[in-house]
Amino acid sequence: MMRLSFLSKLGLGAILLAVFLSSELKAESCGTFISSWDAPIKLVDNWQFRKGDNLDWRDEVVEESFWVKRSVPDYGISKTENLTGYHWYRCNFTLPENFTTPTEPIAVQLGRIRDIDEFYLNGTLVGKTGSVLPKLEVDFQKVRVYSLPTHLLKSGNNTIAVRIYAATNLNGLKVAPIISKERTLRESLFMSEVFPMICGYVFIFMGIYFLVGSIVRGRTGENFFFALFSIFIGIYVLLRTQHRNILFENFTWSYVSELLILICLPVFFINFLHQYLKIKRNMVLLGYEVYLSILFIITLFFRTPKSWILVIALFNYGLPVALGLGAYLFIKYGKENITKLRYIIIGLISLLPTILIDSLSALEIINFPGTLFLGFLVFLVMISIQLSNDMVLGLRNFMDQEKELIQMEKVKTGFLLNLSSEFKSGMEKIYLALDKISRPAVKTKVKAKTKSAKVSTASTTDVIKQAEDHISYMSYMVEEALLLKQLEEKTYQPKWESFHIRDLIHSCVSSIENHLGQKRKNTSIEVKPDNLEILQAPELIFAMLRNLVENAYIYTDVKTEVSIEFYNRDGFHHLVITDEGLGMSQIEMETIFQKFVRGYKESKNEIPGAGIGLTLVQATANYLGGTVTLKSAEGMGAKFTVKIPEKGKKI
Repeated sequence: MMRLSFLSKLGLGAILLAVFLSSELKAESCGTFISSWDAPIKLVDNWQFRKGDNLDWRDEVVEESFWVKRSVPDYGISKTENLTGYHWYRCNFTLPENFTTPTEPIAVQLGRIRDIDEFYLNGTLVGKTGSVLPKLEVDFQKVRVYSLPTHLLKSGNNTIAVRIYAATNLNGLKVAPIISKERTLRESLFMSEVFPMICGYVFIFMGIYFLVGSIVRGRTGENFFFALFSIFIGIYVLLRTQHRNILFENFTWSYVSELLILICLPVFFINFLHQYLKIKRNMVLLGYEVYLSILFIITLFFRTPKSWILVIALFNYGLPVALGLGAYLFIKYGKENITKLRYIIIGLISLLPTILIDSLSALEIINFPGTLFLGFLVFLVMISIQLSNDMVLGLRNFMDQEKELIQMEKVKTGFLLNLSSEFKSGMEKIYLALDKISRPAVKTKVKAKTKSAKVSTASTTDVIKQAEDHISYMSYMVEEALLLKQLEEKTYQPKWESFHIRDLIHSCVSSIENHLGQKRKNTSIEVKPDNLEILQAPELIFAMLRNLVENAYIYTDVKTEVSIEFYNRDGFHHLVITDEGLGMSQIEMETIFQKFVRGYKESKNEIPGAGIGLTLVQATANYLGGTVTLKSAEGMGAKFTVKIPEKGKKI
């Protein structure tokens, strides 16, 4: 954010400086009298213009009969006239008789010129850009700033002449030439381009960051294409400034590189969108890539301005395809991915006008200052915000998953401890039963049957019964864990049978009471009608009954009433388990059906169970096409209601 603020201030400063300089410029006509170099002088009117070429036209005095008067800038006004080749501009200015050599170097700024130029002062060549012979070398992006040698300046009349060679029909002066202190002109030029230069480097560093991120994080899709997109934009922006002279010695190769980068940008962005939205590439995109690949290859062999104009035109002809592909992706997938695309859409809205302006300017249809770097700045910032949001959400989800994993590890540990406790208790009872069996057997050989022997036999029978019950209980735990796994994986195969529900309920309650050692007299069982027979899977009904009734026994006092109801109504079976215990809080009720979650009670580790009972109840009800609901409040007991359709019916 601080970097963006600094760049914004710097860009604003450059704009204000440009406005300040332009407000100080004096618009003068050729022939003006220059008494001081303190303020820049813009030469606008009464320029002499002539088509053709004659080196004598560089001299201070020429025959003016065939010259015409023009005001500049005049770029583009002669598009109907074929000015391909040489044409000249001449202008005079007057220095005072007591003219003295300036303390600071003086220069003239001609702006950008299509395509080759030579600048003369009082008949002497002082600077040129490009060449016609022996090989055509053009440069229409360089801002011409030529020093005026002080030994050539003189009091009285001074003549400047500009010889221009246009390789195409695009010609004329884009700006009015300015004469001023060379330091002022170069500082103004530097300040006008320092902001896009900084933007270019920011784009490159941003791309390198995402490229490294794609390698480190192993995400070689959207990050990779966005990195290439950002790096190429950065280089493209730098090439649109005078920084191209640092990167390339030859303008031809710099402009070819600029065109090649421009051709690649739509492909990188469209592929970035496909990777970002996880969408497969289609034939239209493949055809567009083939088209741009061919254009890319032929551009490598183009060396003339006319061929470059053709490349730009062909690129612009294909640009609607890229826009159409982008629009298709946003329209088809934008609604369901609006949170992922909202900032990218804002960035595109800001970028598209600048691309259009830049393309029209490149075709010389309009003459408008470069705005592309501003559009890309907004665009990349918007994508960065979008990706930052994704990173924050991803980090948040990762942290949530970590918390869930930690919690799951805790409940799984508790599950294993409970299971281990159950097996340990069962093994102790089995060992005790075996010990009881072995010792009375020795005594019966020595003694006759006595009253004490009968008592010993009875106690042995009880221990054996407890061991059997505990073994049965451990068997239930294993079977129910396997049953839950089959229900979750949808591999369970039910066995449908007709049976009396009352018998199943009594059998279930008896098993629970034997295991828990609770012979409750306040447990009511009500089945309507009394001899109700149903067609269901007994194993599933028993599993729901056992877990609901056992929970009612475990989490209530022995004296607490427990009610079990089963009845038919409107083609549905209703199983209702009610207790008058302590009940549950709202927080407990929200998680009670989750796997490994157990209801609250002091000394929870002493409570038998694995924490999957209510999860199994809910999974079983869902499998049978029914529902399970819970009503409870702290201090108000709990009421579980299972509602399942008769076989062949659905809720």
